[in-house]
Parts: sequence; structure tokens; C-alpha cells
Amino acid sequence: MEGYFTIGDFVMIIPMALAGALFLGAVPCATEFRHNTLRVIGALIGVLAAVALVETLPALM
Repeated sequence: MEGYFTIGDFVMIIPMALAGALFLGAVPCATEFRHNTLRVIGALIGVLAAVALVETLPALM
């Protein structure tokens, strides 16, 4: 295992964070604070999924 991220690995993190924020941001909420909190949580889930995907891709090949 390499152990270091390259710039190509970070290309996937931003779109995955955006997708997570859009996915959880679409949930209807009563307050704007809760809506923004869901967006942040969605972005964090997207980033974690992207990091997990980038780390496991070399093992799959």
C-alpha cells in the first residue's frame, strides 16, 4: 500500500462531498439551521465515502 494521497485522489473527494450535501440537503426541514446541519453531515459522509473508495480501489485491481 502506498500510504500517500496523490492529487488525482483528491479529484473524487469534492464531487462526492457535493453529492452528499445535495442528497441530504433535499430533506425537508422546519428550520434553516437543521437544513444546513444536514448539508454538512451529507458532505462529511460523501468525503468519508470518497476516501474509503480511493483507499480500496488499489486492493480491487
